[in-house]
Amino acid sequence: MLSVQMCINVKNRQTAWLAFLLIAGLACGQFVSADELVEREWKLLTSANFRVHTVLPVDRTVELLRHLEVMRAALDDPSAAPTYQSSVPTVIVALDDGDDYWRVGAPRETIGIFNADTRENVIFIQDTERSSGVRVILHEYVHYLHHKNGRAALPKWFEEGRAEYLSQSRIYSDNFEYGLRAESRLPSLNFAAWLPAVEIITRSEIDGLDELQGDLFYGQSWLLVHYLYSRAAGSAEVMEMVARYNNHLSNGLDKIAAFERGFDLKVDELQELLQTYLMENEFESKSVAINTALPGFSPRVTSLTAAEAQIALGRMAMRFQNDADAERWFRAALSDDVTRPHAEAGLGTVEGFRGDIDAAEKRFEAAIYLVSYDFNIWMDYAQFWARRASETRDYEKRKFFAKRLEESLRNALTISDATPELNSLMGYSYLMQGKDIDEAIEFLEAAVRESPIDQSSRLLLATAYMMFRQFEQAIAMAETVLRYEHEASHATATARNIIDEATMQMNDR
Repeated sequence: MLSVQMCINVKNRQTAWLAFLLIAGLACGQFVSADELVEREWKLLTSANFRVHTVLPVDRTVELLRHLEVMRAALDDPSAAPTYQSSVPTVIVALDDGDDYWRVGAPRETIGIFNADTRENVIFIQDTERSSGVRVILHEYVHYLHHKNGRAALPKWFEEGRAEYLSQSRIYSDNFEYGLRAESRLPSLNFAAWLPAVEIITRSEIDGLDELQGDLFYGQSWLLVHYLYSRAAGSAEVMEMVARYNNHLSNGLDKIAAFERGFDLKVDELQELLQTYLMENEFESKSVAINTALPGFSPRVTSLTAAEAQIALGRMAMRFQNDADAERWFRAALSDDVTRPHAEAGLGTVEGFRGDIDAAEKRFEAAIYLVSYDFNIWMDYAQFWARRASETRDYEKRKFFAKRLEESLRNALTISDATPELNSLMGYSYLMQGKDIDEAIEFLEAAVRESPIDQSSRLLLATAYMMFRQFEQAIAMAETVLRYEHEASHATATARNIIDEATMQMNDR
Protein backbone atom coordinates (compact mmCIF):
# COMPACT_ATOMS: atom_id res chain seq x y z
CA MET A 1 0.00 0.00 0.00
CA LEU A 2 1.07 3.50 -0.51
CA SER A 3 -0.29 5.94 1.94
CA VAL A 4 0.22 8.92 3.98
CA GLN A 5 1.63 5.74 5.35
CA MET A 6 2.37 3.06 2.78
CA CYS A 7 2.28 -0.67 3.07
CA ILE A 8 1.95 -3.86 1.12
CA ASN A 9 -0.90 -6.24 1.78
CA VAL A 10 -1.20 -9.67 0.24
CA LYS A 11 -4.10 -11.04 2.28
CA ASN A 12 -7.41 -11.57 0.53
CA ARG A 13 -10.70 -13.26 1.21
CA GLN A 14 -10.46 -15.13 -2.07
CA THR A 15 -8.22 -17.60 -0.25
CA ALA A 16 -10.40 -17.85 2.86
CA TRP A 17 -11.02 -21.51 1.99
CA LEU A 18 -7.53 -22.15 3.37
CA ALA A 19 -8.23 -20.41 6.66
CA PHE A 20 -6.56 -23.20 8.55
CA LEU A 21 -3.33 -22.31 6.72
CA LEU A 22 -3.51 -18.56 6.32
CA ILE A 23 -3.46 -15.39 8.32
CA ALA A 24 -6.95 -14.04 7.80
CA GLY A 25 -8.14 -10.49 7.66
CA LEU A 26 -7.65 -7.13 6.01
CA ALA A 27 -8.01 -3.78 7.67
CA CYS A 28 -10.94 -1.76 6.46
CA GLY A 29 -12.62 1.49 7.31
CA GLN A 30 -16.17 2.71 7.64
CA PHE A 31 -18.16 2.73 4.45
CA VAL A 32 -20.75 5.15 3.10
CA SER A 33 -22.89 5.09 0.00
CA ALA A 34 -20.85 5.27 -3.20
CA ASP A 35 -23.52 4.97 -5.90
CA GLU A 36 -22.46 8.27 -7.43
CA LEU A 37 -18.99 6.90 -8.20
CA VAL A 38 -20.24 4.85 -11.15
CA GLU A 39 -21.78 7.96 -12.71
CA ARG A 40 -18.27 9.24 -13.43
CA GLU A 41 -16.76 8.87 -16.90
CA TRP A 42 -14.87 5.58 -16.61
CA LYS A 43 -12.23 4.54 -19.13
CA LEU A 44 -9.88 1.63 -19.65
CA LEU A 45 -6.40 2.65 -20.89
CA THR A 46 -4.03 -0.03 -22.13
CA SER A 47 -0.33 0.30 -22.95
CA ALA A 48 2.07 -2.45 -23.99
CA ASN A 49 2.42 -3.83 -20.45
CA PHE A 50 -0.22 -2.20 -18.25
CA ARG A 51 -3.96 -1.64 -18.12
CA VAL A 52 -5.70 0.98 -15.95
CA HIS A 53 -9.37 1.39 -15.03
CA THR A 54 -9.77 5.06 -14.20
CA VAL A 55 -11.81 8.24 -13.92
CA LEU A 56 -8.70 10.38 -14.33
CA PRO A 57 -8.35 12.53 -17.46
CA VAL A 58 -6.89 10.58 -20.35
CA ASP A 59 -3.71 12.68 -20.55
CA ARG A 60 -3.04 12.18 -16.84
CA THR A 61 -3.56 8.42 -17.09
CA VAL A 62 -1.25 8.30 -20.11
CA GLU A 63 1.41 10.00 -17.99
CA LEU A 64 1.00 7.35 -15.26
CA LEU A 65 1.29 4.59 -17.86
CA ARG A 66 4.39 6.22 -19.34
CA HIS A 67 6.14 6.25 -15.98
CA LEU A 68 5.17 2.62 -15.37
CA GLU A 69 6.50 1.57 -18.77
CA VAL A 70 9.79 3.42 -18.21
CA MET A 71 10.27 1.91 -14.73
CA ARG A 72 9.51 -1.54 -16.13
CA ALA A 73 12.04 -1.06 -18.93
CA ALA A 74 14.64 0.05 -16.39
CA LEU A 75 14.07 -2.42 -13.55
CA ASP A 76 12.03 -5.43 -14.69
CA ASP A 77 12.69 -8.42 -16.92
CA PRO A 78 12.18 -7.11 -20.47
CA SER A 79 10.95 -10.52 -21.62
CA ALA A 80 8.20 -10.69 -18.97
CA ALA A 81 4.62 -10.95 -20.18
CA PRO A 82 2.41 -7.85 -19.94
CA THR A 83 1.12 -7.51 -16.41
CA TYR A 84 -2.47 -8.04 -17.51
CA GLN A 85 -1.71 -11.20 -19.53
CA SER A 86 0.38 -13.24 -17.10
CA SER A 87 -0.95 -16.31 -15.30
CA VAL A 88 -1.61 -13.99 -12.34
CA PRO A 89 -2.71 -10.76 -14.07
CA THR A 90 -2.48 -7.31 -12.51
CA VAL A 91 -5.49 -5.00 -12.28
CA ILE A 92 -4.85 -1.27 -11.80
CA VAL A 93 -7.58 1.14 -10.67
CA ALA A 94 -6.89 4.88 -10.31
CA LEU A 95 -9.28 7.41 -8.74
CA ASP A 96 -8.98 11.19 -8.44
CA ASP A 97 -10.84 11.66 -5.18
CA GLY A 98 -9.85 10.48 -1.72
CA ASP A 99 -13.45 10.09 -0.56
CA ASP A 100 -14.23 7.83 -3.52
CA TYR A 101 -11.08 5.81 -2.87
CA TRP A 102 -12.05 5.29 0.77
CA ARG A 103 -15.68 4.57 -0.07
CA VAL A 104 -14.63 1.58 -2.10
CA GLY A 105 -13.19 0.28 1.17
CA ALA A 106 -9.49 1.14 1.22
CA PRO A 107 -8.11 1.88 4.71
CA ARG A 108 -8.29 5.59 5.54
CA GLU A 109 -4.59 5.99 6.25
CA THR A 110 -3.65 4.91 2.73
CA ILE A 111 -3.39 6.61 -0.65
CA GLY A 112 -2.29 3.50 -2.52
CA ILE A 113 -2.42 -0.26 -2.08
CA PHE A 114 -0.80 -3.31 -3.60
CA ASN A 115 -2.79 -6.46 -2.93
CA ALA A 116 -2.10 -9.94 -4.30
CA ASP A 117 -3.37 -13.50 -4.31
CA THR A 118 -3.17 -16.47 -6.68
CA ARG A 119 -5.98 -15.05 -8.88
CA GLU A 120 -4.69 -11.55 -9.56
CA ASN A 121 -2.62 -8.65 -8.33
CA VAL A 122 -4.25 -5.29 -7.67
CA ILE A 123 -2.80 -1.79 -7.59
CA PHE A 124 -5.37 0.70 -6.29
CA ILE A 125 -4.39 4.37 -6.02
CA GLN A 126 -5.70 7.89 -5.65
CA ASP A 127 -4.14 10.72 -7.65
CA THR A 128 -5.19 13.95 -5.97
CA GLU A 129 -3.74 17.27 -4.84
CA ARG A 130 -2.89 15.49 -1.60
CA SER A 131 -1.03 12.69 -3.34
CA SER A 132 1.39 12.47 -6.23
CA GLY A 133 -0.14 9.85 -8.48
CA VAL A 134 3.13 9.11 -10.26
CA ARG A 135 5.00 8.49 -7.03
CA VAL A 136 2.11 6.49 -5.60
CA ILE A 137 1.71 4.19 -8.59
CA LEU A 138 5.47 3.64 -8.90
CA HIS A 139 5.69 2.84 -5.18
CA GLU A 140 2.97 0.20 -5.54
CA TYR A 141 4.62 -1.15 -8.69
CA VAL A 142 7.82 -1.69 -6.71
CA HIS A 143 5.75 -3.78 -4.28
CA TYR A 144 4.58 -5.77 -7.31
CA LEU A 145 8.21 -6.33 -8.37
CA HIS A 146 9.12 -7.45 -4.85
CA HIS A 147 6.17 -9.84 -4.85
CA LYS A 148 6.96 -11.24 -8.29
CA ASN A 149 10.66 -11.79 -7.87
CA GLY A 150 10.72 -14.90 -5.74
CA ARG A 151 11.02 -15.89 -2.14
CA ALA A 152 13.34 -13.35 -0.55
CA ALA A 153 11.40 -12.17 2.48
CA LEU A 154 11.82 -8.44 3.02
CA PRO A 155 11.71 -6.79 6.44
CA LYS A 156 8.98 -4.17 6.63
CA TRP A 157 11.40 -1.23 6.75
CA PHE A 158 13.20 -2.50 3.65
CA GLU A 159 9.98 -3.32 1.76
CA GLU A 160 8.64 0.19 2.24
CA GLY A 161 11.98 2.00 2.21
CA ARG A 162 13.01 0.47 -1.11
CA ALA A 163 9.61 1.23 -2.64
CA GLU A 164 10.14 4.87 -1.58
CA TYR A 165 13.74 4.83 -2.80
CA LEU A 166 12.90 3.58 -6.30
CA SER A 167 9.73 5.64 -6.71
CA GLN A 168 11.53 8.93 -6.01
CA SER A 169 12.43 9.20 -9.67
CA ARG A 170 12.34 11.23 -12.86
CA ILE A 171 12.63 10.67 -16.58
CA TYR A 172 15.04 12.76 -18.64
CA SER A 173 16.79 12.35 -21.99
CA ASP A 174 17.36 8.62 -22.27
CA ASN A 175 17.59 7.89 -18.56
CA PHE A 176 15.42 6.72 -15.71
CA GLU A 177 16.87 8.37 -12.60
CA TYR A 178 15.91 7.08 -9.17
CA GLY A 179 17.06 7.49 -5.59
CA LEU A 180 16.19 11.19 -5.57
CA ARG A 181 15.58 13.12 -2.37
CA ALA A 182 12.23 12.22 -0.80
CA GLU A 183 11.13 15.83 -0.43
CA SER A 184 7.82 14.93 1.21
CA ARG A 185 9.63 12.98 3.95
CA LEU A 186 12.21 15.65 4.81
CA PRO A 187 10.03 17.91 7.01
CA SER A 188 9.31 15.19 9.57
CA LEU A 189 12.88 13.89 9.37
CA ASN A 190 14.29 17.37 9.96
CA PHE A 191 11.92 18.65 12.64
CA ALA A 192 10.20 15.73 14.45
CA ALA A 193 11.58 13.42 17.11
CA TRP A 194 12.53 10.20 15.34
CA LEU A 195 11.16 6.77 16.13
CA PRO A 196 13.71 4.61 17.96
CA ALA A 197 15.91 2.64 15.57
CA VAL A 198 14.90 -0.57 17.32
CA GLU A 199 11.26 0.09 16.45
CA ILE A 200 12.10 0.72 12.79
CA ILE A 201 14.08 -2.52 12.55
CA THR A 202 11.63 -4.75 14.41
CA ARG A 203 8.24 -3.44 13.29
CA SER A 204 6.37 -5.79 10.96
CA GLU A 205 3.19 -3.71 10.48
CA ILE A 206 2.31 -0.03 10.62
CA ASP A 207 -0.93 -0.56 12.51
CA GLY A 208 -1.11 1.61 15.60
CA LEU A 209 1.05 4.43 14.25
CA ASP A 210 -0.50 7.88 13.99
CA GLU A 211 0.04 10.02 10.89
CA LEU A 212 3.30 11.61 12.07
CA GLN A 213 4.69 8.31 13.33
CA GLY A 214 3.75 6.66 10.03
CA ASP A 215 5.45 9.42 8.08
CA LEU A 216 8.55 8.99 10.24
CA PHE A 217 8.53 5.22 9.74
CA TYR A 218 8.51 5.61 5.97
CA GLY A 219 10.96 8.49 6.05
CA GLN A 220 13.45 6.71 8.29
CA SER A 221 13.05 3.50 6.26
CA TRP A 222 13.72 5.44 3.04
CA LEU A 223 16.76 7.09 4.61
CA LEU A 224 18.18 3.75 5.76
CA VAL A 225 17.67 2.15 2.34
CA HIS A 226 19.21 5.19 0.64
CA TYR A 227 22.21 4.90 2.95
CA LEU A 228 22.60 1.19 2.16
CA TYR A 229 22.58 1.87 -1.57
CA SER A 230 25.04 4.75 -1.14
CA ARG A 231 27.67 2.47 0.38
CA ALA A 232 26.99 -0.63 -1.74
CA ALA A 233 28.54 -1.44 -5.09
CA GLY A 234 25.10 -2.03 -6.55
CA SER A 235 21.61 -3.37 -6.06
CA ALA A 236 22.84 -6.98 -6.02
CA GLU A 237 25.04 -6.28 -2.99
CA VAL A 238 22.11 -4.79 -1.06
CA MET A 239 19.96 -7.83 -1.85
CA GLU A 240 22.82 -10.06 -0.66
CA MET A 241 22.62 -8.21 2.67
CA VAL A 242 18.88 -8.96 2.81
CA ALA A 243 19.59 -12.63 2.07
CA ARG A 244 22.14 -12.77 4.90
CA TYR A 245 19.61 -11.12 7.22
CA ASN A 246 16.99 -13.74 6.32
CA ASN A 247 19.45 -16.59 6.82
CA HIS A 248 20.28 -15.33 10.30
CA LEU A 249 16.57 -15.08 11.15
CA SER A 250 16.01 -18.62 9.89
CA ASN A 251 18.86 -19.81 12.10
CA GLY A 252 17.13 -18.44 15.17
CA LEU A 253 18.61 -14.98 15.67
CA ASP A 254 16.27 -12.16 16.69
CA LYS A 255 15.69 -9.24 14.34
CA ILE A 256 18.25 -6.97 15.97
CA ALA A 257 21.08 -9.52 15.86
CA ALA A 258 20.10 -10.59 12.34
CA PHE A 259 20.12 -6.98 11.18
CA GLU A 260 23.52 -6.25 12.68
CA ARG A 261 25.11 -9.33 11.13
CA GLY A 262 23.27 -9.12 7.82
CA PHE A 263 23.84 -5.42 7.16
CA ASP A 264 27.04 -4.95 9.18
CA LEU A 265 25.52 -2.06 11.16
CA LYS A 266 25.06 -1.53 14.89
CA VAL A 267 21.48 -0.69 15.84
CA ASP A 268 22.51 1.49 18.77
CA GLU A 269 24.66 3.58 16.37
CA LEU A 270 22.09 3.65 13.57
CA GLN A 271 20.18 6.80 14.49
CA GLU A 272 23.29 8.97 14.76
CA LEU A 273 24.65 7.48 11.54
CA LEU A 274 21.47 8.26 9.60
CA GLN A 275 21.09 11.74 11.08
CA THR A 276 24.60 12.51 9.89
CA TYR A 277 23.73 11.14 6.45
CA LEU A 278 20.62 13.34 6.42
CA MET A 279 22.58 16.45 7.40
CA GLU A 280 25.17 15.83 4.68
CA ASN A 281 22.25 16.15 2.24
CA GLU A 282 24.11 14.51 -0.62
CA PHE A 283 21.58 11.79 -1.64
CA GLU A 284 23.32 10.58 -4.75
CA SER A 285 20.85 9.22 -7.29
CA LYS A 286 21.36 6.43 -9.80
CA SER A 287 20.41 6.26 -13.48
CA VAL A 288 19.54 3.52 -15.91
CA ALA A 289 19.99 4.32 -19.60
CA ILE A 290 16.93 3.32 -21.62
CA ASN A 291 15.00 4.62 -24.58
CA THR A 292 12.56 6.83 -22.69
CA ALA A 293 10.84 7.72 -25.96
CA LEU A 294 9.17 4.29 -25.66
CA PRO A 295 8.81 3.35 -29.33
CA GLY A 296 5.25 2.39 -30.05
CA PHE A 297 3.90 3.92 -26.84
CA SER A 298 0.35 4.85 -27.77
CA PRO A 299 -2.13 3.71 -25.10
CA ARG A 300 -5.47 2.46 -26.31
CA VAL A 301 -8.49 4.19 -24.74
CA THR A 302 -11.83 2.39 -24.26
CA SER A 303 -14.91 3.91 -22.64
CA LEU A 304 -16.53 1.73 -19.98
CA THR A 305 -20.24 1.47 -19.41
CA ALA A 306 -21.64 2.17 -15.97
CA ALA A 307 -22.25 -1.56 -15.55
CA GLU A 308 -18.63 -2.42 -16.41
CA ALA A 309 -17.47 0.13 -13.83
CA GLN A 310 -19.84 -1.42 -11.29
CA ILE A 311 -18.29 -4.86 -11.81
CA ALA A 312 -14.77 -3.47 -11.41
CA LEU A 313 -15.75 -1.54 -8.27
CA GLY A 314 -17.65 -4.48 -6.83
CA ARG A 315 -14.65 -6.76 -7.17
CA MET A 316 -12.40 -4.13 -5.62
CA ALA A 317 -14.83 -3.60 -2.73
CA MET A 318 -14.83 -7.34 -2.02
CA ARG A 319 -11.08 -7.17 -1.46
CA PHE A 320 -11.71 -4.79 1.43
CA GLN A 321 -14.65 -6.77 2.85
CA ASN A 322 -16.99 -3.96 1.82
CA ASP A 323 -19.85 -6.35 1.12
CA ALA A 324 -22.57 -3.68 1.27
CA ASP A 325 -21.26 -1.58 -1.62
CA ALA A 326 -20.08 -4.65 -3.52
CA GLU A 327 -23.60 -6.06 -3.40
CA ARG A 328 -25.07 -2.70 -4.45
CA TRP A 329 -22.77 -2.48 -7.46
CA PHE A 330 -23.29 -6.10 -8.50
CA ARG A 331 -27.08 -5.77 -8.24
CA ALA A 332 -27.02 -2.64 -10.37
CA ALA A 333 -24.94 -4.46 -13.01
CA LEU A 334 -27.63 -7.17 -13.31
CA SER A 335 -29.62 -4.89 -15.60
CA ASP A 336 -26.94 -4.97 -18.31
CA ASP A 337 -26.94 -8.08 -20.49
CA VAL A 338 -23.17 -7.95 -20.98
CA THR A 339 -22.25 -7.73 -17.29
CA ARG A 340 -25.12 -9.76 -15.83
CA PRO A 341 -23.16 -13.07 -15.67
CA HIS A 342 -20.32 -11.44 -13.72
CA ALA A 343 -22.84 -9.61 -11.54
CA GLU A 344 -24.52 -12.94 -10.70
CA ALA A 345 -21.15 -14.50 -9.87
CA GLY A 346 -20.21 -11.47 -7.78
CA LEU A 347 -23.43 -11.75 -5.81
CA GLY A 348 -22.75 -15.46 -5.39
CA THR A 349 -19.42 -14.60 -3.80
CA VAL A 350 -21.08 -12.04 -1.51
CA GLU A 351 -23.78 -14.48 -0.45
CA GLY A 352 -21.21 -17.23 0.09
CA PHE A 353 -19.14 -15.13 2.47
CA ARG A 354 -22.31 -14.17 4.32
CA GLY A 355 -23.16 -17.83 4.79
CA ASP A 356 -26.32 -17.93 2.62
CA ILE A 357 -25.21 -21.06 0.78
CA ASP A 358 -28.45 -21.75 -1.12
CA ALA A 359 -28.65 -18.18 -2.44
CA ALA A 360 -24.97 -18.27 -3.42
CA GLU A 361 -25.33 -21.53 -5.35
CA LYS A 362 -28.33 -20.19 -7.27
CA ARG A 363 -26.37 -17.09 -8.23
CA PHE A 364 -23.44 -19.12 -9.57
CA GLU A 365 -25.73 -21.45 -11.47
CA ALA A 366 -27.46 -18.42 -13.02
CA ALA A 367 -24.09 -17.00 -14.06
CA ILE A 368 -23.01 -20.28 -15.67
CA TYR A 369 -26.37 -20.67 -17.43
CA LEU A 370 -25.86 -17.24 -19.00
CA VAL A 371 -22.19 -17.75 -19.93
CA SER A 372 -20.72 -21.22 -19.59
CA TYR A 373 -17.40 -20.33 -21.24
CA ASP A 374 -16.04 -17.72 -18.82
CA PHE A 375 -12.92 -18.90 -16.99
CA ASN A 376 -13.20 -16.46 -14.09
CA ILE A 377 -16.82 -17.35 -13.36
CA TRP A 378 -15.89 -21.02 -13.11
CA MET A 379 -13.00 -20.07 -10.82
CA ASP A 380 -15.35 -18.03 -8.63
CA TYR A 381 -17.59 -21.09 -8.44
CA ALA A 382 -14.59 -23.25 -7.58
CA GLN A 383 -13.66 -20.92 -4.73
CA PHE A 384 -17.23 -21.27 -3.45
CA TRP A 385 -16.95 -25.07 -3.29
CA ALA A 386 -13.45 -24.90 -1.81
CA ARG A 387 -14.76 -22.69 0.96
CA ARG A 388 -17.60 -25.09 1.67
CA ALA A 389 -15.18 -28.05 1.79
CA SER A 390 -12.89 -26.25 4.22
CA GLU A 391 -15.69 -25.26 6.59
CA THR A 392 -17.43 -28.61 7.12
CA ARG A 393 -16.36 -31.31 9.56
CA ASP A 394 -18.61 -33.93 7.97
CA TYR A 395 -16.38 -36.30 5.99
CA GLU A 396 -18.96 -37.25 3.37
CA LYS A 397 -20.02 -33.65 2.82
CA ARG A 398 -16.41 -32.59 2.49
CA LYS A 399 -15.79 -35.24 -0.17
CA PHE A 400 -18.93 -34.11 -2.02
CA PHE A 401 -17.91 -30.45 -1.93
CA ALA A 402 -14.38 -31.36 -3.02
CA LYS A 403 -15.83 -33.32 -5.94
CA ARG A 404 -17.89 -30.29 -6.99
CA LEU A 405 -14.73 -28.21 -6.67
CA GLU A 406 -12.90 -30.57 -9.01
CA GLU A 407 -15.77 -30.45 -11.52
CA SER A 408 -15.70 -26.65 -11.55
CA LEU A 409 -11.96 -26.64 -12.12
CA ARG A 410 -12.18 -29.15 -14.94
CA ASN A 411 -14.79 -26.97 -16.63
CA ALA A 412 -12.42 -24.02 -16.24
CA LEU A 413 -9.64 -26.07 -17.86
CA THR A 414 -11.73 -26.52 -21.00
CA ILE A 415 -11.62 -22.72 -21.43
CA SER A 416 -8.06 -21.75 -20.50
CA ASP A 417 -4.72 -23.15 -19.41
CA ALA A 418 -4.10 -23.85 -15.75
CA THR A 419 -3.21 -20.94 -13.48
CA PRO A 420 -1.49 -21.05 -10.08
CA GLU A 421 -4.90 -20.67 -8.44
CA LEU A 422 -6.37 -23.56 -10.43
CA ASN A 423 -3.41 -25.84 -9.74
CA SER A 424 -3.53 -25.07 -6.04
CA LEU A 425 -7.28 -25.65 -5.81
CA MET A 426 -7.07 -28.87 -7.83
CA GLY A 427 -4.40 -30.20 -5.50
CA TYR A 428 -6.59 -29.23 -2.57
CA SER A 429 -9.63 -31.00 -4.05
CA TYR A 430 -7.61 -34.20 -4.53
CA LEU A 431 -6.35 -34.10 -0.95
CA MET A 432 -9.88 -33.56 0.37
CA GLN A 433 -11.12 -36.52 -1.64
CA GLY A 434 -8.17 -38.67 -0.57
CA LYS A 435 -7.43 -39.76 -4.12
CA ASP A 436 -4.50 -39.71 -6.53
CA ILE A 437 -2.06 -38.13 -4.10
CA ASP A 438 0.70 -38.34 -6.70
CA GLU A 439 -1.42 -36.24 -9.06
CA ALA A 440 -2.24 -33.81 -6.24
CA ILE A 441 1.51 -33.39 -5.78
CA GLU A 442 1.94 -32.60 -9.48
CA PHE A 443 -0.74 -29.89 -9.34
CA LEU A 444 0.68 -28.37 -6.17
CA GLU A 445 4.26 -28.46 -7.44
CA ALA A 446 3.07 -26.52 -10.50
CA ALA A 447 1.33 -23.97 -8.26
CA VAL A 448 4.49 -23.49 -6.20
CA ARG A 449 6.65 -23.03 -9.31
CA GLU A 450 4.34 -20.43 -10.82
CA SER A 451 3.53 -18.53 -7.63
CA PRO A 452 6.61 -18.87 -5.42
CA ILE A 453 5.41 -16.45 -2.77
CA ASP A 454 2.15 -18.38 -2.11
CA GLN A 455 2.50 -20.00 1.30
CA SER A 456 -0.78 -21.92 1.23
CA SER A 457 0.24 -24.00 -1.81
CA ARG A 458 3.56 -24.81 -0.14
CA LEU A 459 1.82 -26.02 3.00
CA LEU A 460 -0.64 -28.07 0.97
CA LEU A 461 2.28 -29.57 -0.95
CA ALA A 462 4.08 -30.42 2.28
CA THR A 463 0.87 -32.10 3.49
CA ALA A 464 0.63 -34.08 0.24
CA TYR A 465 4.23 -35.23 0.64
CA MET A 466 3.32 -36.42 4.14
CA MET A 467 0.34 -38.39 2.83
CA PHE A 468 2.59 -39.95 0.17
CA ARG A 469 5.13 -40.76 2.91
CA GLN A 470 7.78 -38.57 1.33
CA PHE A 471 8.85 -37.21 4.68
CA GLU A 472 12.13 -35.61 3.61
CA GLN A 473 10.33 -33.62 0.92
CA ALA A 474 7.60 -32.62 3.39
CA ILE A 475 10.19 -31.27 5.82
CA ALA A 476 12.08 -29.43 3.08
CA MET A 477 8.90 -27.78 1.77
CA ALA A 478 7.71 -26.78 5.25
CA GLU A 479 11.14 -25.30 5.94
CA THR A 480 10.80 -23.03 2.90
CA VAL A 481 7.73 -21.54 4.58
CA LEU A 482 9.70 -20.86 7.76
CA ARG A 483 12.59 -19.34 5.79
CA TYR A 484 10.17 -16.93 4.16
CA GLU A 485 7.79 -16.12 7.00
CA HIS A 486 9.50 -15.28 10.26
CA GLU A 487 6.56 -13.85 12.20
CA ALA A 488 4.40 -16.16 14.31
CA SER A 489 1.32 -17.10 12.28
CA HIS A 490 -1.00 -19.93 11.32
CA ALA A 491 1.34 -20.65 8.41
CA THR A 492 4.46 -20.97 10.58
CA ALA A 493 2.59 -23.02 13.20
CA THR A 494 1.33 -25.40 10.50
CA ALA A 495 4.81 -25.67 8.98
CA ARG A 496 6.33 -26.56 12.33
CA ASN A 497 3.62 -29.15 12.97
CA ILE A 498 4.39 -30.76 9.61
CA ILE A 499 8.11 -30.83 10.37
CA ASP A 500 7.53 -32.38 13.80
CA GLU A 501 5.12 -35.01 12.47
CA ALA A 502 7.35 -35.90 9.51
CA THR A 503 10.39 -36.19 11.77
CA MET A 504 8.51 -38.48 14.15
CA GLN A 505 7.29 -40.65 11.26
CA MET A 506 10.82 -40.95 9.91
CA ASN A 507 12.16 -41.98 13.31
CA ASP A 508 9.46 -44.63 13.66
CA ARG A 509 10.26 -46.32 10.38
